[in-house]
Amino acid sequence: MNPYQSFKERVRREVSIDSYINRFVPLRRMGRNLVGICPFHNEKTPSFNVNAEGGFYHCFGCKASGDLFRFVMDYQKVDFLKSLEILSDYSGIPLVERTKEEEESERKKEALYQVSQKALEYFQKNLNTQSGEIALKYLESRGMYSEDLKVFKIGFGLPGFGNLRAELFKTEAEVKLGEQLGLLKRQDQNKDPYDFFRNRIMFPVIDTRARVIAFSGRILGESEEAKYINSPNSLIYDKSRTFYNLNLAQDSIRKTREAVIVEGVFDAIGLFRKGIEFVVAPLGTGFTEGHVRILKNMADKVYLMMDSDKAGTKGAFRAVNLLSKEGVSVKVCHIPEGKDPFDYSLHHNKQEIRDLLESAAPASQFMIREILAGAGPSSLAEEKQAGVKKLFEFLKPMEKETDKQVYLEEGARQLGLSFSSLFQDFRGKPGVTSTPSAVDTKKERAVAKPGKPSPILVCERKMIAMLIQNLELFSFADDLLSLEFRDEVSAFLWDYLYTKYLQNENLTAAEILSREEIPSEYLGMIAEHFTADESTTPGLFKGMFLYHADLLDDARMEELVKEMAKPDLTIEEKNNLLSELSLLKSEKNKRSVYLRTIQTLEV
Repeated sequence: MNPYQSFKERVRREVSIDSYINRFVPLRRMGRNLVGICPFHNEKTPSFNVNAEGGFYHCFGCKASGDLFRFVMDYQKVDFLKSLEILSDYSGIPLVERTKEEEESERKKEALYQVSQKALEYFQKNLNTQSGEIALKYLESRGMYSEDLKVFKIGFGLPGFGNLRAELFKTEAEVKLGEQLGLLKRQDQNKDPYDFFRNRIMFPVIDTRARVIAFSGRILGESEEAKYINSPNSLIYDKSRTFYNLNLAQDSIRKTREAVIVEGVFDAIGLFRKGIEFVVAPLGTGFTEGHVRILKNMADKVYLMMDSDKAGTKGAFRAVNLLSKEGVSVKVCHIPEGKDPFDYSLHHNKQEIRDLLESAAPASQFMIREILAGAGPSSLAEEKQAGVKKLFEFLKPMEKETDKQVYLEEGARQLGLSFSSLFQDFRGKPGVTSTPSAVDTKKERAVAKPGKPSPILVCERKMIAMLIQNLELFSFADDLLSLEFRDEVSAFLWDYLYTKYLQNENLTAAEILSREEIPSEYLGMIAEHFTADESTTPGLFKGMFLYHADLLDDARMEELVKEMAKPDLTIEEKNNLLSELSLLKSEKNKRSVYLRTIQTLEV
């Protein structure tokens, strides 16, 4: 059992979620709920709802949802354990003791945080020494001045192999901490450790809780060494899930629901100084799936502003691919004259940079341009054929037929070919589905794309919302097990809820909304269907089953009508289709008798 479960349950009983949130967000009563301006995104009309009885909140604008603990974590930017401490201090409810393993892990992390902070202060101090004058002059030559150094906490790693160790790491235990953080290195265990960051401008990597977790160092002057080197992964730093400047950019990203991704620390600093505050940069490993997961929870739209060289284009291609797979809207900026984002920011104001973002190319346009490698309407036939071959190879692994169609249309446009001709050739390839619009709706599950969800998806999400708010409806568990969910969100949550039900966990709506193992976007999609009146009658819930069956039959009947319109059907095939259509209509009529006896469903 979770050692903090009893504490959480007591906090939920004794701490009013509306009273706590009202300290930060002014709330006013509207019916059984309280509403206010959402603290997680920019809005003028209140869409942030707090259900005091249920112990949860939901924003109908940005879909942020959760219980009191989630609010503390997201609003006050702390982890789960810290949220417990905050609520313990606020409520006076004692927090259960941590396990020995947790205490040991926290002790190790805290020691690393302290060493990282001392290293930061040491690097910053170096800039004001005689040895640091050359670093200051270099920064000034790049347009960086005293205010920038303070905001971004920039420092300097002195030349030489033993400066950092002599200043910070005097005991063997301290040396081990320095090695864990990558501040010190050894050739082998029989040799003394040496400073890893030497003669470098030092940029600290700071997490969303304002703790120093790593460093990125740029070489000063000409050298055979790498221009940039970064801290290795450690107990407090995972480069595949960390952005440079997210500590400063996080509020702006959440409010605007936008993010700009650049390649380097200078690029991020340059744009941030000009008022583009929602800018971040990955470090070391480039853009990863871990970065996608972080951004997906914060932003709906991402702009890629990479260098125009080969490496930058390759990085942009990878980032677009990863973001697009997760359904994040992506655009790619082309910086004029081959400049990098930092150089561009030196000579342009905020509005000009914003205009550049607005003129960015859609992801499909950029991807196809790179795949075709310059082939266009005036290219030789052989170049067009080579481009078409690369395009088809790129499209083969795609699962969604609509995505294939989008890229085929863009490819046809860029090559100056007709879409129908290109599509016919693509359809003729072995192993490729026959038409991009023919989706097997009997089997496909999908999260609804931005816009209005289909009635079937809404129906399924309402059913899951009803179940979460009234666990007595698990009496319908056998019926739900036989239900073929079309919606990935509903299917995931039903599997999760049923597992917990079998384990005899008595979950409340607030408890479910606080679960880390459930994707936050899924919770948001369901929470918007919660009702102020949590009592759902069995009759109403059964009506939802019948309505769901009606929707499935409607979809199937529409397919049958289209099938019957085909001119090449035999009489036997038409009769079979007519028989199925008649059967479906008969079933619908039987259900309608029951549906008329219950309250009209607003689905």
